Amino acid sequence: MKLLSIQPPAHLKNVINEFWSATIPSTVSGVDEYKILADGAPGIIFQHHNGNSNLFRGQDTALPISFIYGQKNGAPCTNYIHGASFIFGVNFQPAAVKKLFLINTSELTNTLVELRNFFSVHFTEKLLDASSIQQLVDLFSQEISQKLLNSKNQNSIEESVNLIRNSAFKINSALLAQQSLLSRRQFQRKFKEYVGICPETYSRIVKFQNSIHLIKTGQFNKLNDIAYRIGYADHSHFGREFKLFSSLTPKEFLALQHSENDVDTTQGKELSLLRIMKNRR
Repeated sequence: MKLLSIQPPAHLKNVINEFWSATIPSTVSGVDEYKILADGAPGIIFQHHNGNSNLFRGQDTALPISFIYGQKNGAPCTNYIHGASFIFGVNFQPAAVKKLFLINTSELTNTLVELRNFFSVHFTEKLLDASSIQQLVDLFSQEISQKLLNSKNQNSIEESVNLIRNSAFKINSALLAQQSLLSRRQFQRKFKEYVGICPETYSRIVKFQNSIHLIKTGQFNKLNDIAYRIGYADHSHFGREFKLFSSLTPKEFLALQHSENDVDTTQGKELSLLRIMKNRR
């Protein structure tokens, strides 16, 4: 699988974390499984092979060629790629969907909606006609720039998101509410409206993604070190949370990383395609 990450234009960095693309080769079996994990951000997927969807939820339900997906707040789901395919993604900043599309972001949590509900009728046709990844970047940048002109700033929520990202294990929603000049209940409601999940759940996902980063980069002597480093009460709590969001124990995940490094194929592996299992900081 060839993965390419592209930085957005400077004026869009407050709403787009990155663009990315993946070229999926055909395998012997013709079907690959990809586990989709909670990563703390919504996004857009555009995928096809010769104009047809090659991405399936379950074995028989084809997903739209282009769609917006919301936050995941629990166990992973599994998608399937049938044969060779091309996938292009927009990874948003956590509070961008409300800002750009003026909807309650929690309506998208654990689900997806076709792109045509948010963009012009012929936008997907333009995407299909694009002859390069740069053209896709330009098309999305133009559309999102236009929407940004009509957006409303919500600096207090964006600041709270950044505070949680930088110190997830110290999350205190009462203090964040005070800083936002809101009651705790008002703050939690507004945070969920913009981010799609409550601040406590977002904090848990940030810690989970941080633990993935530490495991994948080998920044530990033993797995217990990770639990205490990122603020879990104990190793058991860390293990339960990690398994909730990944369906694997930290030890199983580590073993999987070792096996992926040893075998030059993606066949049968529990990879994250739409979320790519990268740490989103």
